[in-house]
Amino acid sequence: MRILIVGGGVVGFNLAEELSEEGHDVSIVDIDRARIKKFSERLDVMAVLGNGCRASVLKKAGIENAKMVIAVTNIDEINIVVCILANKFGVKRKIARIRNEEFTGKSQIIDPGEFFIDQAINPEQVIVEFIIDIIKTPGAMNVAEFADGEILLRGFDVPHDAPIVGRRLVDLKDVYEMDSFLITAVSKKDSIIVPKGDYMIMPEDNIYILVARDTLPLILPMLNKKVNEVQRVVIYGATLTGCSLASELETMIRNVTIIEPSVNRAEAAAAMLSKTMVLHGEGTDLELLKEANIDDADFFMALSDDDESNLLAALLGKKYGAKRVIIITNEPDYLPILDSIDMDIVINPRLITVGAILQYVRRGRIRSVVKLREGEAEVIELDAVPGSKVIDRKLNEISFPDGSIVGAIIRNGEMIIPNGSSTIRAGESVVVFALPSAISKIEKLFGKKKIF
Repeated sequence: MRILIVGGGVVGFNLAEELSEEGHDVSIVDIDRARIKKFSERLDVMAVLGNGCRASVLKKAGIENAKMVIAVTNIDEINIVVCILANKFGVKRKIARIRNEEFTGKSQIIDPGEFFIDQAINPEQVIVEFIIDIIKTPGAMNVAEFADGEILLRGFDVPHDAPIVGRRLVDLKDVYEMDSFLITAVSKKDSIIVPKGDYMIMPEDNIYILVARDTLPLILPMLNKKVNEVQRVVIYGATLTGCSLASELETMIRNVTIIEPSVNRAEAAAAMLSKTMVLHGEGTDLELLKEANIDDADFFMALSDDDESNLLAALLGKKYGAKRVIIITNEPDYLPILDSIDMDIVINPRLITVGAILQYVRRGRIRSVVKLREGEAEVIELDAVPGSKVIDRKLNEISFPDGSIVGAIIRNGEMIIPNGSSTIRAGESVVVFALPSAISKIEKLFGKKKIF
């Protein structure tokens, strides 16, 4: 498929890289000469220098033959104009990154469709939803959903006193008398593996569980002897993300505090939020952190626009008593560094935006893809189509590649945890965990042609 991307920042680059590797014919437009040079040198794409709001530039980039346009510049207005122009050229699908809440979410006033935008992605909204899911799942480090939200993927760090420590996977279902969950992967410091039935859960393992939504509350006590609800959250940064999150949290928990260095932003946040305490000052001010009762906080969230300030504030928050820390960084290269210094949850808005957009780009047999640990593994939801090699055969008769596991079958809207004698029927959805070495083989099993 011919895809035109307008905007060559981190989001545009990652999208171009992903989509070109999947076999799409990708062109990209950006006004920055250095970025265009980077695309030309590193990716197999057409890179065009120019303003994406100009029809002549879009024509040069091949918009007349494009099936999809993705507008991901840092300016909403440019992205809107690009979609309007794309409609004039007859492009069928138009996706835009839009941060203005008047176009998305609860504050929506204008339907993006009025500007010919088929799908608007609001990064702040995606991040808020991610954090809310984390808070709703005590102890979770990673969250994702499949089958329209009926199947959940949850990642947990296993504490030393967790009831499942020292138990083999094969024994867990008998002990807990449940068959609606599966531990699909175990991540350690240097690797991620697909565990066999005799694998024994150890303290500090990072495990990924596929579980039916209704069963999740029954799973949590397996990982924590005492599951505590979140009662106090301290947020550093009255950004769009910080204020939107605080607004959501006001309806869920008792104590929400925002710390904001800018007087104007602090005053605006105080006027907007009814139950949140807003403190003016730096997130590195120890006295201010004490005033916010940091030692009693279930979460400290560093969500400002300044990566360095977020890091310092998060380190202080963790040192002075916050039970868990969430930190936002806009620089992807910081992710492994933050992971190495034991930040609990690290969020990169740009990479989250890439993931959200890819959900709408992928078609055919792929319903959704979730990347784990910077691409070291994927969890893929696929449609089982007639004629594929997996249809109407027992799983133990199919040569699934090493480093993969069928985690769930969605049959008539219900989640089935399969065993060796289970079969996949045409029209059903399947959730598969796969390491990079297994992904291409999984593609071949589920279809004669390339999946994407």
